[in-house]
Amino acid sequence: MQKHPKTRRARSGGAPAAPAGPNVVVGGGGAVPTDKSLAFLSRLATEFTAVLSLPDLLEHIMRVLREETGFDSCTLALIDERSPEVLIIKAASGLREGFRGLAVPKDQGLHGVVMRTGEPLFIPDMQADPRVYRRDNRIRSGIYVPLSVRRRQIGVLSAHRERAGAFARADLDVLTVVGRYLTGAVEVARLHDQLKDLAATDSLTGLANRRCFFERFTVEIARSRRKDRPVTVVLLDLNGFKAVNDAHGHAKGDEVLIWVGEAITKAIRSYDLAARFGGDEFILMLPETTKEQAATVLNRLHHLRVPVPDPRGVVADLSFSWGVAVFPVDGDDPERLLQVADHRLYSMKERFYDGETPA
Repeated sequence: MQKHPKTRRARSGGAPAAPAGPNVVVGGGGAVPTDKSLAFLSRLATEFTAVLSLPDLLEHIMRVLREETGFDSCTLALIDERSPEVLIIKAASGLREGFRGLAVPKDQGLHGVVMRTGEPLFIPDMQADPRVYRRDNRIRSGIYVPLSVRRRQIGVLSAHRERAGAFARADLDVLTVVGRYLTGAVEVARLHDQLKDLAATDSLTGLANRRCFFERFTVEIARSRRKDRPVTVVLLDLNGFKAVNDAHGHAKGDEVLIWVGEAITKAIRSYDLAARFGGDEFILMLPETTKEQAATVLNRLHHLRVPVPDPRGVVADLSFSWGVAVFPVDGDDPERLLQVADHRLYSMKERFYDGETPA
């Protein structure tokens, strides 16, 4: 029976016997970059600061890594935040460029070994190793290093060559150093994306906030003007919300606002925009929508009742008042359209408190 070549696992002090090479000094504390390696990392640092978009940044780094090292292929797999049991190939350069977007089970294949052990791997002959998850006849040898943040594995950085046994310890050390920098870059970029989301999101409801709405609305008005298409804005207000806060406290009021945000999101289309405008006011942007077409959404909201128990345990309902304005019929700029919508909202609320039921 033919045995497959043993995978050489690179532990501290137990790496395979291979020359360290001129670019890296191997010491007791791990890989220490020297002149050529430092020049490479300097170029990487430039890439990190020049690109803030995480996908673009990762692609840049894979390209630079391949160009500077002469690897035939470089890939980066990160845990999918929506499906933590899966790794996604987020960036790839060279022979494995077509693998970008591929989902790899976190517990299978060579990626699975690295994720499970948290240690790098040498694979002298990938064609002979049965654990390879997806075989590529163009690739013969590979090295894999883990990416970890505070002892938590977040992904795997790998490099490949067309020849068997083509990697030396120096290659693994370079990849390990790059992996450390890459981990920091991924975390910074993700933090940047999270901060952007926070800046655009209402912290209570998860809807867009007022600032984000105005930015998107201004862009949509400009687009609609160029294409001569309508766009509708709707201001929404909860009738009787103050009484909920007075009777049940602000914690219950917050629960109601969260429920309302979710209900509004379900009532609109995926390309519409809902935002919390402030307090118990919400605002909708409905692109490519006339006043008559907006009536469909408003009809759903009109029949939506927000259940709120009163102090006696009896469930009361909250309803909406609204004001609608349509570009370009009611105005040619965001400020004018919001003025019109606000005026119509105020008129409807007056009718509500006068005892009239919205049609």
